[in-house]
Amino acid sequence: MNEKEIRKELRRIRNREAELLIKYKYGKRLNLESILNKYLPDSLEETLDSAFREAFKLIFAKGSSVIGKTFDEKKLRNSKGTDSEAQMLWAKDMFLTGVEGTGLGLLGVGLPDIPVFTAMLLRTVYQTALSYQFEYTTKTEQVFILRLIEAALARGKDAEEKSASLDELMREIDEEGYDYYGSINDQIAATSKAMSDEMLYLKFVQTIPVVGVAGGLSNPIYLNRIKSYADVKYRKRRLLIRLRQAKEATREKTKVSVYEQDREDIPE
Repeated sequence: MNEKEIRKELRRIRNREAELLIKYKYGKRLNLESILNKYLPDSLEETLDSAFREAFKLIFAKGSSVIGKTFDEKKLRNSKGTDSEAQMLWAKDMFLTGVEGTGLGLLGVGLPDIPVFTAMLLRTVYQTALSYQFEYTTKTEQVFILRLIEAALARGKDAEEKSASLDELMREIDEEGYDYYGSINDQIAATSKAMSDEMLYLKFVQTIPVVGVAGGLSNPIYLNRIKSYADVKYRKRRLLIRLRQAKEATREKTKVSVYEQDREDIPE
């Protein structure tokens, strides 16, 4: 792609990003809060929050390499975000997380599915990252992934602010060679809180047999939401890198042209 083509594609992906932000800014949660508040155990929110935190910690510490063995990294790196291999893996995860969540919902089990759901969620993001030629195992990229998930679940004005903050992190990583040296646990806590806040009532519904099917069906909905957001952000990130590279190539070409012109002007 030349610079003009990159800019055209960048405009398209920014329009898609704007559509998602409008959807997240004005979208409403299912109206469960007022109905379920009186039945919700006081400790459930902290229990859910803790379950997500532990799932993230466990996967980042020991599970990412295991997850990486469940897909073909080489194929994904060459897929450019649209390859059928990447889409097939994503569709499979959507199906499995729906079956797993619905099955546990029928049994009246809500919280034990969190490690499985979190692993599938990260697997989907890892595949998306690789398909746009980004890594997922470094601490810096893990922070980016956590920030991306948090932003994907944001609503209202917070959705715009977190999107802009994520774009700034992209710039810091890709333009300035930013490395994250702090504690990843702070970001794990923030992302876990975002997930527990968003999924609290649906996970509670999932603990009620039969009715729990509704809660179980929420898993693929959130997986799809985060996948869509990850596609946009990673695509945008890759295009911005390619645009900078195209600009640099143009500048170098101009320098060569000027140098050659100077040589022509030198009398023999």
